[in-house]
Amino acid sequence: MARVKVGKTSEIEKGNAKAFKVGKDEVAVYHTENDEWYATTDICTHEQCNLSYGKLSDHEIECHCHGAKFDVSDGSVLLPPAVEPLKTFKVFVEGEDVLIEG
Repeated sequence: MARVKVGKTSEIEKGNAKAFKVGKDEVAVYHTENDEWYATTDICTHEQCNLSYGKLSDHEIECHCHGAKFDVSDGSVLLPPAVEPLKTFKVFVEGEDVLIEG
């Protein structure tokens, strides 16, 4: 699969997430406090809320709308009301560029 550049490392501080438009999809890229990078679809599977607005704690993102939690490393649901996992993308950091694949 092809890698797509979504942004720069300087755009996402540690402990935060940012949404990027990739084709027709909205993708959230997460930069953990441990300097790890992950990416998932940005839309919560419970309601149409942007996860990039939520609170990132370690590998967990909490949806700001209804409190559902997901593991950003594999997309799994950690806390309802969501029941469907998130689609994940591989993240590559090349110099200052953040790229995703998947």
